[in-house]
Amino acid sequence: MTDTLSTHALPTTATSGIPVTAPVTAVVVTAGLTRYLPTTLTALAAQTRRPVRVLVVDVGGPDGVPELLDEAFAAAPPGPMPRLTRTTAAGVATFGRAVSAGLATMDLALQEQATPWVWLLHDDSAPAPDALAELVRAVGRAPSVVLAGSKQRTWTDPERLLEVGVRTTPWGRRMTDVEPGELDQGQLDGRTDVLAVGLAGALVRRDVWDALGGPDPALGEFGAGLDVSRRARLAGHRVVVVPSAVVRHAQARFNGLRGRTGPDVDLDGDGAADAADPRRSLARRRRAVVHSRLVAAPLPLLPLVAAVAVLATLVRAVGELAFNQPAAAADEVRGGFGALTRPAALWRARRRAAATRRLPRRALWALEATWRDVWMQAQDRRLARLEARKVQRAPSELEIGELAAVATRRRWTLGALAGLLLAASALGFGPLLGPVVGDGGRLVGGALAAATTSWGDAWAAATSGWVRDGLGAAGPADPLLLVLALPAAVLGGHLAGVVAVVMLGSVLLAGLGAWAAAGAATRSAGVRAWAALVWAAAPPLLLAVGSGRLGAVVAHVALPWVALGIARACGVQRVDQVVSGVVTAVASDEHALALTRAQRTVAWAEGDDDAPRPAAGLHPEIRVATVDDEQPGPDESHAVLTEDASPAGRHAPAGVVPTQRPAATPPGGVARLVGAPDPTGSITAAAGAALALAVAVAGAPVLLAPAVLAILAVVVTVPRRRWRLLLVPVPALAVLAPLLVEAGRRGKDGLRLLVGEPGLPVAATPAPPWQRLLGLPVDGGALVPAGLTGRVAQVWPLTLGGMVLVLALLALLRGRTAARGVRIGWVVAALGLATASLVAVVPVVVAGGTVGPAWTGAPLSLALLGLLGAALLGTAGLRERLARWSFGWRQAVSAAVAVVAVVVTVGTLASWAWTAPGTTALRPLGRLVVPAVAQEVQQGPNAARVLALSDDGGGAAWTLLRADGTQLVDSSSAVATRGLSGGLRTPVVPPPDTATEEVDTLAAQLFHGASADVSGRLAGLAVADVLVPPAAAGDAAAGAARALLVGRLDSTPGLARVTDNETGTLWRLSPAPRDDGTPGPDVVSAWARLLPAGADPTDAGKPATAVAADGRGVDAQVGADASGSPRALVLAERADPAWHATLDGRALRAVDSGWRQTFEVPATGGHLVVWYEPPMRTGWLWLVGVVGAFTVLLAIPLRRRRAVRP
Repeated sequence: MTDTLSTHALPTTATSGIPVTAPVTAVVVTAGLTRYLPTTLTALAAQTRRPVRVLVVDVGGPDGVPELLDEAFAAAPPGPMPRLTRTTAAGVATFGRAVSAGLATMDLALQEQATPWVWLLHDDSAPAPDALAELVRAVGRAPSVVLAGSKQRTWTDPERLLEVGVRTTPWGRRMTDVEPGELDQGQLDGRTDVLAVGLAGALVRRDVWDALGGPDPALGEFGAGLDVSRRARLAGHRVVVVPSAVVRHAQARFNGLRGRTGPDVDLDGDGAADAADPRRSLARRRRAVVHSRLVAAPLPLLPLVAAVAVLATLVRAVGELAFNQPAAAADEVRGGFGALTRPAALWRARRRAAATRRLPRRALWALEATWRDVWMQAQDRRLARLEARKVQRAPSELEIGELAAVATRRRWTLGALAGLLLAASALGFGPLLGPVVGDGGRLVGGALAAATTSWGDAWAAATSGWVRDGLGAAGPADPLLLVLALPAAVLGGHLAGVVAVVMLGSVLLAGLGAWAAAGAATRSAGVRAWAALVWAAAPPLLLAVGSGRLGAVVAHVALPWVALGIARACGVQRVDQVVSGVVTAVASDEHALALTRAQRTVAWAEGDDDAPRPAAGLHPEIRVATVDDEQPGPDESHAVLTEDASPAGRHAPAGVVPTQRPAATPPGGVARLVGAPDPTGSITAAAGAALALAVAVAGAPVLLAPAVLAILAVVVTVPRRRWRLLLVPVPALAVLAPLLVEAGRRGKDGLRLLVGEPGLPVAATPAPPWQRLLGLPVDGGALVPAGLTGRVAQVWPLTLGGMVLVLALLALLRGRTAARGVRIGWVVAALGLATASLVAVVPVVVAGGTVGPAWTGAPLSLALLGLLGAALLGTAGLRERLARWSFGWRQAVSAAVAVVAVVVTVGTLASWAWTAPGTTALRPLGRLVVPAVAQEVQQGPNAARVLALSDDGGGAAWTLLRADGTQLVDSSSAVATRGLSGGLRTPVVPPPDTATEEVDTLAAQLFHGASADVSGRLAGLAVADVLVPPAAAGDAAAGAARALLVGRLDSTPGLARVTDNETGTLWRLSPAPRDDGTPGPDVVSAWARLLPAGADPTDAGKPATAVAADGRGVDAQVGADASGSPRALVLAERADPAWHATLDGRALRAVDSGWRQTFEVPATGGHLVVWYEPPMRTGWLWLVGVVGAFTVLLAIPLRRRRAVRP
């Protein structure tokens, strides 16, 4: 459709007085009546040299373009009136196609000769009055010029440059040589011939435009000027920039301003609208850039350029993740691969470019930028950023002094806190520090097993899906192993060192974590120190340390970091800020309101005891509200805002907190804050919380469900940035995925798996419900000093939790200032208490043939976290509130409560430090558990085991050892709880399986004295040695029972004593002589053996060949069988379908051989490989790797880069 609004004769002269030999048609492309179009049309009508035709191409949008066009030229200064035409091009997606379609439609409608020149304008590009005249003068002087571009300046501040021509590097990097916000001082006015110009405000010869076909449509909305300019150059034409022709360009699509209403506001005066965000167009720009590089590349280098594009896309995406911009990373991938996956568009573009090319590509080299230019530009921009920081207003000396006083007070308090925690740790762990830290001993005792393995073994145990306890079992390992293996790799590869740091440093680590987390709720150094002491002295932590519950300790230490990360992710943490002594004057109240809405500010009076005090003359209740896209109403609260009524008793409108103008502030003034930046929320903090939560639930999987529910409660509560919190549970779910899958397979019995805890099976009798409410998981006698008796001794362990509970209850009485945070704290506490009650009534710990309850301390740590958070929020502003009243009972009661809180907290920590050396189950193990001669066999190529046998009071107690004692990596709660049946509260212990029965029978025979040769049966279990550990010192009965057992083993056929030392008495397999007195057959005790097909693995008379193994698999060469008969590979492990074996790459068939895993092996030799591979292991490792790498990249605290204009 074509609308001809008015028709006039074509002028032959311009107002500049230069003869017109080339009439011009101005083409304006617009999407309906945009907010930029009136300005652009007015500027077009005000040209000193007017075009002969004006064509407005409307690609669809609000109506009103014809009327606006007519009005613009009707109000213009007198002069030749061009022919005004408006045409529609609905559905056209690119600027170039819209121009071509509009010109074709106009030519068809007018039936007149086309003008030789076309002036291209966007709806957001307003030309200066002499722009067209300067362009026409330039092309008139140089007939070889077919494309003349304008100097582009910013829309909001016309004195700032955007570009004066464009050049690229040989690899296609676009360079304008203009810094963001750079003032136009004529520094680039000497430019003429350039590689490319922007099409906004460009004058192009019509025949060349038609010959080139306009820009490549595959580029979309970006890169059109570079494409047309490059092809025009290669066609043998000139492209110039005319610095005297100026166009204001809003770059609305680049800056993501399309669709917004109202004028562009630029309060900071940098030339870009405050609402501009180039990240909104990143994907489309990257697609255009990659496509342009592929089109420009020589054909032989096209595969290389494509490969580099793939690599660059991935590197840029990773870089964006490192700068905490996941959306930009997704745009990089979408844009880069979007161009690479359009081969048809690439082929058409290259064919179009080849059709018009007359010059070789090297003709452009002189106009391209070098890598030295790139480096110089990067240096210039870096120096410009440094200079920009210098010119920002620095705090005054008074403000610096106030901030320094706050920092000094915080440092001294933190130092004192760390010293107190170190002293308590040194006193409580004193007997352990020397043997463990100085002599390199291992911590064991209670639920804590030895951790003598390397990080590689820990990683293998955590990820293999096979638990090596006893004769092995399929099942997921405890997630705690995965968490411990990673720091072990950093700390020299020793798992024992990580365990020692966590256990012995638990009190210090817990206190420091709580100090950091408390800073999100209060900036009072004293209150933060108190909160840190409460968390470090909490009974769930101290009792868990004393009983060797490593998982519960890890969870307790990690939980404060989860809370801190969530608070910072939402942007509700408190910060140190002081009121500036300088008042920024504003012209009017309306301008002040606009400034407030444009800049985020936070409350400067936090209401904490040690927070910076307001300057003289400022009322302590003055607030400046945070105003953003989504604002809390007057009944909502924000951690850094207060919502109390103003002194007049009136509330501010939604999103604005009531203020009272200070006497020192003149009318229209706005108080400014200096200090820490205003909290705005952080994806980095969300990622940090996610990592901390993964660590916490790895130590205590029972926390997963309440943690997820607590996060959902926060999600529905916070007004903004809630999507970030959805990231927090993802790493935890990934780490616990095998455990969750196993729990799902078990149905209702899977709940037992989630309730269980890592470590050795040690049941814990839970405290009554009312004591759990006060934070006590089990009997607290270990926390009571020796001098306390009677009722005081019973109450003493409950005082700390009772004090926190009372303060949390009082916090519920606070007003709207802290109501939301206090309620969330109570929700977290309720979830923790409910989970602790569930753990208390679902027995899962199998020990000594009975089933007992697991540890309730980890859920109670979560409950304490919620109550302590509520209590901290309840203290906010307490000092200022008390200051409103004259001294009386309020101040006295508050002082008494504070004194009691401090005394109870310090007293609890001190009493633990005093009693811990005599009550803890932890002990240093400085000697060997397995004699060195037996360890050589364990670590040798046969990977044999040691059978530890002892008297447990009338019966045989046995343990199969693969290393120096029972290892942390060889236990799993999933295996320990497998087979429990019956009701959740009344479980039934399953009978032993065939493998366990075989060991039970053999151990009983050895205990009572076997008369037959036992070497073959022991070899079938891969047992090479039998060990009787030493009896406990001072236990005469145990010593006597041990002596009887040693005597029986000395007379057992098939065993020969090897050594007797502090580690115990050791026997090695020694086949008994045959009946005729000849030596018995050699017995081969190995984890993997080759036997004749169908042979009994326990028959010592059958020939056996050991196969080199490491206890987890085989990777060795085996010889051929001399008899040519097939053989059987027998593993001393339970059979499972996930075991695999190959010989020279050919899969071996698994055969039935009782409980032992057995494969059929041909008589030929070759390379034998055996491994265990559960079906979902690879997928889970990829999941953990991708999620972990993504989260770690987001958690790296790098400064976000500001998007710049190209």
